[in-house]
Amino acid sequence: MLVGVTACSVPDMNVSEGLRQETTAMPVVGRSAFRLSLGSEKGFGFGAYRLHDIKRGWTRRTGTSPESLLQVSEAYQKYSFGLTDTVRQKTVLVQAAAMLNSVAAEAGGWSVNLDKQREFLKVAFQTPESGTWELSLADPGNYTERVNFRGELSNGTHEIEVQPLYKWEGKALPSGTALGYEFSQNGYVLASVQTVNNGKVWLKNTLSPDLQLVLASACGSLLLYNQLAAEGQ
Repeated sequence: MLVGVTACSVPDMNVSEGLRQETTAMPVVGRSAFRLSLGSEKGFGFGAYRLHDIKRGWTRRTGTSPESLLQVSEAYQKYSFGLTDTVRQKTVLVQAAAMLNSVAAEAGGWSVNLDKQREFLKVAFQTPESGTWELSLADPGNYTERVNFRGELSNGTHEIEVQPLYKWEGKALPSGTALGYEFSQNGYVLASVQTVNNGKVWLKNTLSPDLQLVLASACGSLLLYNQLAAEGQ
C-alpha cells in the first residue's frame, strides 16, 4: 500500500535552482479545491501567513471609493482578503480585479493591449513600511504564447518581475497552462508560488520581513485567482 501511495504522489512545480538555498518551502494548508465565484470563502494559510476574510464578487465594475486601492473601470472577477503574519502580528488588506477580452488595460506604470486570448489581473495592497504595491499580470493563457506574458510587482520604487512557470519537477514536458509564478529582481529569484493542486509557496529567508510580507501577499492573491480564460468566461 505504501508503494502505491508513493507512486501516485503529485510532484511539485519545478522552481529555479537559486530558490532551493536559504528558502522556506511552505505547503498551503486548508485551501479548498473548489474556489467560489461569489460570497465568503474559507481561509487558509502557508507557513506563518494566514489568509482570512476572503470575499468574492463578480461584477462589471470595481469599487472606486476612497478606501479602494483599485481603480479598474470594468472587472469580471474581483476579490479581497486579509493576510496576517502570525509571528509579527501584521495584517495586509489585499484587493484584486481581473478582466478578460478588454481592449486595453493600464497598471504599474505600463499599458497593455489585450486580445481575445489574454486576461489581465491587477492586485493592490499596502504594507506599513513600503507603502502601496501593485501586482499586474497580462497573460496570454497558454505555454505556446508565453513570450507575450508580462508581469510586475512594484511600489513605484522597487520593481519585481513576475513570470509563469510551466514544468513539474522531474518531468520534461511542460504544462499547457501555468502551474504557478516566480518573483525575481535583477536576476535574483525571491519567491515562487505553485497555484495548482494544494498549492505551495517558496520564500527566501534572507529577505527583509517587509519584503517577505509583500511577496506573501502577492502569492496569496495568486492562490485565490480563478483564471478566466481557463473557465471559459
